[in-house]
This record gives sequence, C-alpha cells and structure tokens, in this order.
Amino acid sequence: MKSPLLFLRRSLTALCLVLPASSLAQEGDAPETPGQTPGQPQPQAAGKAPEADFPPANKVLEGFRKIVSTSDGAPGLYTLYVRDKDQQIYAEVPKDFAKQRHFIALTVASGEAYAGLQAGDYYVYWRQFDKRLALVQPNLEMRSTGDQESKDSVQRLFTDRVLLDVPIVTVIPKGGPVIDLDALLVEQASKFFGPQANGIQKLFTLKTVKSFPQNIEVGIEVPMANGQLRTLHYSISNIVANKEYKPRVADERVGYFVTNYNDLGKFEEDQTAVRYINRWHLEKADPSLKLSPPKEPIVFYIEHTTPVRYRRWVADGLLMWNDAFERVGLVNAIEVRFQDSKSGAHMDKDPEDVRHNFIRWLSNGAGTAIGPSRTNPETGQILDADIILTDGWIRHWWTQYNKLLPQLAMEGFDAQTLSWLEEHPEWDPRLRLASPVEREQILADRAQQQGRSLGGHPLASLDSTLLGDQEFDGLSGRVSQVNGLCMAANCKTHGLAAMRMQLDILAAEQGEAESGEGDGKKEDEQVIDGIPEAFIGPLLADLVAHEVGHTLGLRHNFKGSSILGLEEINSESTKGARPFAGSVMDYLPVNIRVAAGACQGDYAMVGIGPYDIWAIEYGYSFENDLKPILQRSSEKELRFATDEDTWGPDPLARRYDFSSDPLEYARDQMMLVKELRSKLLDKYVKDGDTWARARRGYLLTLATQLNSVSMMANWVGGAHVYRHKKGDPNSGAPIEVVPADQQRRALAFVVENALDSNSFGLTPEILQYLTIDKWWDAGNMSEDPTWPVHDRILGIQASALTAVMNPTTLQRIYDNEFRLPPDQDALTLPELLDTLSAAVWKQLDGLDAGMTFTARKPLIQSFDRNLQREYLERLTDLVLTSSSFTAAYKPISDLANMNLREIQRRIDAVKEHDGLDPYSRSHLQESSRRIAKALEAGLILEARNR
Repeated sequence: MKSPLLFLRRSLTALCLVLPASSLAQEGDAPETPGQTPGQPQPQAAGKAPEADFPPANKVLEGFRKIVSTSDGAPGLYTLYVRDKDQQIYAEVPKDFAKQRHFIALTVASGEAYAGLQAGDYYVYWRQFDKRLALVQPNLEMRSTGDQESKDSVQRLFTDRVLLDVPIVTVIPKGGPVIDLDALLVEQASKFFGPQANGIQKLFTLKTVKSFPQNIEVGIEVPMANGQLRTLHYSISNIVANKEYKPRVADERVGYFVTNYNDLGKFEEDQTAVRYINRWHLEKADPSLKLSPPKEPIVFYIEHTTPVRYRRWVADGLLMWNDAFERVGLVNAIEVRFQDSKSGAHMDKDPEDVRHNFIRWLSNGAGTAIGPSRTNPETGQILDADIILTDGWIRHWWTQYNKLLPQLAMEGFDAQTLSWLEEHPEWDPRLRLASPVEREQILADRAQQQGRSLGGHPLASLDSTLLGDQEFDGLSGRVSQVNGLCMAANCKTHGLAAMRMQLDILAAEQGEAESGEGDGKKEDEQVIDGIPEAFIGPLLADLVAHEVGHTLGLRHNFKGSSILGLEEINSESTKGARPFAGSVMDYLPVNIRVAAGACQGDYAMVGIGPYDIWAIEYGYSFENDLKPILQRSSEKELRFATDEDTWGPDPLARRYDFSSDPLEYARDQMMLVKELRSKLLDKYVKDGDTWARARRGYLLTLATQLNSVSMMANWVGGAHVYRHKKGDPNSGAPIEVVPADQQRRALAFVVENALDSNSFGLTPEILQYLTIDKWWDAGNMSEDPTWPVHDRILGIQASALTAVMNPTTLQRIYDNEFRLPPDQDALTLPELLDTLSAAVWKQLDGLDAGMTFTARKPLIQSFDRNLQREYLERLTDLVLTSSSFTAAYKPISDLANMNLREIQRRIDAVKEHDGLDPYSRSHLQESSRRIAKALEAGLILEARNR
C-alpha cells in the first residue's frame, strides 16, 4: 500500500503545476527587494578563506597586465588581468560578490550566418565554497509574498541551482578573490553555448577584453567542435535594484512578453500566477509637463555594416514608435545613432555590450529579421535589446519552393492535427509536397522519433538556451519571455519576388532589353539594388518597426491585418494617410493590387497601427488607473491574437492573410497568379535567360496559390475568439461561430482553386519549359529537370483535402452545429462531404449514352483520377478512424461510410458505359472494388469495437 504521506506530497506537487494561469496582482506588487527572491536571504559566502591560504597575489599575477577601459581609470566591475604570451586571463571578483546579482549575456559574435543574434542569458550570483567559487542560478519560478512560514517553506523546497564552479587562484589584499576566467568562459563554454562548444579549451584567442564599472566584455575566438572558428562573447554586468521601476501586471487583452512566477504565498486562484509585462523603464524628465523628454531615452545604434543606402529607412522604422510614446507624454522616447567606420562615430561601442542597443545588418543571404531583448527576471524591466536584419530578403535569392510549399500548407495546424498526421503520413503536406527523393528520409527520421509529443508540434521541443532555432523560442522554459524567432521577413521575401517578377514583365512589355535599365520606371525615380526605392524603402521600415515593437515588449498580433477591406486599403483616402492594418506586429504581406482600374495603395505600413499605440499606452502610461485603457479591447482596431492563437479555430488569427475579408484578398491574389502565368514564357523569360527562370516563376505563383487556398481552408469550421472580459463596453460572447455563408464561400474557393485542375494554368507548352539549371554547386542535381507535374499537383490537392477533412476541422464543424440554435443556418458535416464529393466526382454527372471517349481524350483526366483516388483514401481512413481519437468519430465515420456508398452507386451506374475510354473504365472499376473493401473493413472494425 502506498504511503499516505507520499501520496499527499505528489498531490501537492501536482497542484503547484496546475495552478490557474490568470493573475490580478496589482502594479507595484513586486518582489520585496528587486534582485532578491522574496523570503530568501541574500546569498552569503560559505566561509571566506584567509588570504594566507592562497599563493601571494603579486606572484600569481606576475607577467599580467591590468585592463583599464575607462578614460578616467575608474575600476571595473571585475578587475581583469591578461598575460599576452599565452592569452591567460584572470578576473578579480568584487569583494562584496555575495551581495551582488550578475547578468551574463551571451552572443556568438562571429563565425556563423547569424552571428550577432543574442544567444541567451543567465541571471546568477557567486557563492564561495572553501577555495572555489560556484556560479549559482537563483530559483525565480517559485516565490512567496505571504507570511514568514510560507517564505521559509518556499525557500527550503525550491532551492537555487549551481551551474558550474571554478577555483580561486589567489585573493587580492583588501580586495576580492581572483579566478581563472579561462576556466570559466572557455573550458566550460558548453554550459553557456551548448554542446557545439565542447572540447574547445585548447586553442583560443582573446578578441575583446574590457572592464567597465558596471560590466565586463570578453570575446574569445575558439574552434568549435566541428573546427569552425567562432567568437563567443560574454557580457557580464551587475544588476542593481531599480527602486524607481514599478512592475506592471500583464493582461491577456494586450500582447506583451511577460516575466512570470508562481506566488505560493497567495491562495486566491487568480493571484497565484503572477505575470509582469516586459518593458523599459521610462520616466519624464519633467513630470509637470504634458509632453516631456524622457530622463533616459531608449537609444539604438545602427551598426556600421548597414548599407548607407538603407540606413535612413532603418531609422524611419525605428522612430515610427515615437508617435505612440507621445500619446503617453514622452517626446523622443527613442533616439537613433549611426555607427560609422569612416568617421569613427561610435566605433568604440561593442554591439554585444549590454549597455548598448544595436540594429545589426548581416550579409548572409538569408531572409530573416529578429528583435530579442534581455530582461531583469525579477521585475520584467527590459535591460538591453539588439535587432538583426539580414540582406537575403532584399537580395532575393530564389526561394526553395519545395521547402516553402509544405510550410504554407501546414500553417495553423494544431497539435491534435499533427498527431493525426503522425499516424497517417499520407495526409501530411510535409511529406506530400516534399521532393520524391526526400520522402523516404522523412519517413525514416520519423520512425526513429516514434511517439513524438504533441505530434511533433514545436511547443514540444522548445529549447530557449540558444535563440533563433525554433518557432516558439523564447516563449517557454524561461522566467522572462523574449522574441526568440520571428518570421515577419518571410512574407516580405515572397512579396518582393512577386514585385520583381512584375517589374521584369513590365520592362519587357515596354521594350526594355534588361530589367535593370529602367524597369518601366520614371527616369528620375531612385533605384537601389534593382528595385525602386519607393517600394523597397517602406518595406524595410515596416520590417524594422515590427522588430522594434518586439524590443519594446510587444508580441505578435495576427489580427492586426483585419481592420480594413481591400478596397479601402487601396483607396486614395488611405494611401499615404494612415496605416492599412491595426498593427505592425502582424506578418503583413506586401500589398500588391492587380484588379484593373483599382488604386494601388501603400505597399507597406506607413506607420504603426492603432493597436500598437494602444498597447504602448497600456505598457508605458503614467496613469494610475489602467482599467479604462483595457476596456477598449473589444474595439475592432484593437483586437489581439498571437502565436498560440494561430493553431486555434479563429480564421483571422492567421499569419500572412490580409484585409477584413481575406476571401477578397485571396481572389485578388489568384488574379495576380493568372496575370503572371499568362506572361511567363514570352515576357518574363527574356532572350539569353535560362529556361529555369520559367520554372522558378511558375513555382512562385504556385506558392501564392497554395497560401491562398490554405488561408481560406482555415475558415471552414472556424469560430472567432475574442479576448475581452465581462463588462468591457460593446463586447459580446467571447466565441462567435463564423457565419455559414462565409464558410461556404471559403470552401468554394478551396474547391475552385485546388481541386479543379484547371486552376493550375498548366498546358503542354508551359510544361516543356519548366526545367532547372544544371550546376553542381546549386544543390539541385537531384531534382528532375522535367518537372514532375502529376506528383506536384496531387501534392497540392492532397494538402487541400487535409486542410478541410482532417479530424480537427471535422470536429469543429460538428461542434459548431451545436453552438448555434437549430433554426440558424450552419455548415454541417453532411454538406461539407457532399460538396467535396460533388466536386471531386463531377465527371460522373451528365454522361449521355452516345458519348465516346479515348485514351487521348478520356472522360476523367489524369489529374482528376489522381484526386479521386486520394479522396477515396481519405474517406476510407475516416471510416476506419479509431474511436479513441475524438468524441465525434462515430458521426464522422458514419458519414464517410455513407459517402463511400453513394460514390460507389454513382460509379456503378457509369463504369460499364459503352463509350468509356480504358483509363476511365479501369479507374472506375478499381475504385468500386476499393470502396467495397473499405466498407467491409469498416464493418469488421465496428464489430471489434462493440
């Protein structure tokens, strides 16, 4: 029999893990002393050893030179000593180290494509154990602001963690202990930078050694485990309690990154989980003024590696946010400085130094932008931010569409759907849209990872130690959230590619020999890197503003694109006059309008949106009562949905969509697709061009088409989800089923633009030209130079079927039927399956007795035969669905069974038609046989489950 005490202990532990996630803690309800966990005494040295126990300092430091980095010779946080002959570096730790909290900020400064990206951080203190110093990470997840008994208990149960330790080599008379900094930063680099830094302690070169009163900067070049030379930069600073900073409680109606902990001294369910928003400490220089400069502005330095031709646009994106800060009474809250190698301006500042915020430019050929920050994990105060911009989205290397297409098709899939795909790989767009030569490897890799948590959803494999690897880096596994990965540049890359394609076609139509010699633009129009500056400049400013928003504490808002209709976006009243979206924190596509006679609106945001202004008002307002600000959340322009909402049922919580009616946008995108395809061969590919250009251009249009189909599939079974709270003005229920008419129109779009093979615009003429360049260094030698048309089109169609027939979507449709009163119109499961069946098997209707078909002109074309087989397999899987998958399995299975029987009836009525061609006859006969087998298997499974 299990011990009652053990059972109680486990129950209490489980209770701690499932405490409610909401918090009503008030502003200022912070830890008792910033820099100290409530209830815990400051760490004390574990018995300081006398100086006589160590070799004399003058002997140990013989041959070393002292590092002085300040102009006035002021001592640094650590006193650093370097011996140049062997690159040895010692550090004197402050003698009062036991009372200090330090922040270790990590950056890979060189040696990789994303060098300069913040790599993680540690909040630590030193603790002495005899002749060794241990670097200790305090427990911040569990705290107590309750009675003393609660504080004592939390301190005893949730202890701190030793990260590593180093020997004390000597003690400075009347000073502090001296440690071997190499032993810390080189020999134990893998503790900070991960396993790739294992075994690097033999060869290293000191690249940066600086010591300032509040921080030290040490950069060490080392060969990594694979031999690649990298510079690992450590910025170690002293965290001093800021008594003027008041933490601000987070609210789910407005999207901030948060610093969170569990307060086990509270017993109200809405007070145990404490969340503070991450924000900068800004104060008015003169509080009596309605508009005042800040005491200390947020200063960003634009790194000297940023091309001069783009610097003003980077600055414009950065300074867009000053409009929001003026609304709360701060003038020029953000300032910009230009680092310049020619003039020497600000070249003394290291971008990795936590005292300085940088916008860094990486010439790596990749299309990425990311804006992480570093935060005091006690309070949520932002300490440092660095944005990286890469040149790839502007340079526009041709996207590998065999990688992009699966990503577009998977957009919005939740963990339940991913689990289904694990069990049914033939449904998986990542497999169906992969290159044929890659599929076996994908299946082999998956077999080695059987039973992946959450079906392999990114949430199940987060590692926030190093940033920039995974979609939700920085959001989980940390006390303070940060922006660990951002894909806002992705849609900019695709939009830029489409614009380049249009410009090339326009140049050809105007008789230009080369697109770079005019590109159909006015002679006095500024062109940079082959693109009109009036186009690329605002796009860059838009992208920078997005990343700056992250560094101010803001998360993504994927409902930001939904405030205006497409006509209003592209109107003279909006163009240049106001932002066309509610938030720059959305992933906003490039606004390229195709409709004849329509006004071409702004290609990108011309400022931050109303949601952004409102979010800054909540985060940085000096008002004591924030309730009136929050109660505006139900306003259409202020609606908020973030990353985790994208795998929910709300179709407006979507990346890469646009306008308040995305169906209108999707139709406009298909007009663009048809326009580009119509001129692919004669206008886009010019004399002297490789014909691989035709293939790249077609794949670009195919990606646009798939994104539109995937976007509209989200509306089927959808429900709008709102974050407003009871009592907020003009707010209704938090869940609102998408009107049936909108769902039907979205489903019709999917049918028309994915299941109808004519929508792909393929002809024998076009297929003759869709080839590849044959270069070994291009990495495409495994690709078929004759584009595998049937495999690729079926992959798109199979992905569309997955989007509208996966059990999660079917379950949502079934649940929505019950959410609505019986007298209210609703899209039902029978209607969905009937609509799909009618579209897929349309050739079986209207077949007259006198009609005849041949193998060259069959009744059912090859694309349609493939689609019909695919559809039968999907229905069969639903018939054989395990009862453990979902409560809706039985009606889904029964309806799939009924649809199979109806299809079989229709097939049997025409399969012996005298005029059938051999392809269609054999296909129909085999389809009927497969249906019979599926129905038989369904009966057997049902009998077993009884």
